[in-house]
Amino acid sequence: VVPPAYARTAIAGGPAVLTERVPGVRSVSTGVWVRAGGAHEAPDGLGVSHMLEHMLFKGSERRTARDFALELESRGGSLDAYTSREHTAYTARVLDTDLDVALDVLADLVRNPLLREEDLALEREVVLEEIAQVDDTPDDLVFELHGERLWRDHPYGRPILGTRDTVAALS
Repeated sequence: VVPPAYARTAIAGGPAVLTERVPGVRSVSTGVWVRAGGAHEAPDGLGVSHMLEHMLFKGSERRTARDFALELESRGGSLDAYTSREHTAYTARVLDTDLDVALDVLADLVRNPLLREEDLALEREVVLEEIAQVDDTPDDLVFELHGERLWRDHPYGRPILGTRDTVAALS
């Protein structure tokens, strides 16, 4: 049974849409959750979900990377993303009056990325730096080492960011 504030709408041949109404709130948090994350990757492709997350922000047929950065921020909103072991999420927060713009931006981001080779070279360096930062941050490093030890050979024990070798080999 779904409480009255929540609704689930199934779109024929498409995604499920989950909504929650919070009376008196004029903001909207929305997003697209893709069922692909670190645990779904082959050992020689570790980090590909996270790399793709980065690549989607580099531009589309309709928007440049700058357009993606400013379209919602210029309205007081935000656009963000993260990769987990189970999924990759692309999220937006805006005023309720800008929901249509946020949905258009998210749809463009996930459906029309350019995925250019020159952007991959740049983002590869960004992700390699993120991997180095994990190694230099004790609380991040212990989290990675704990997962590796706890899960052993299970995909949950693999690093979401990938390794230096797997990220360097992504094409």
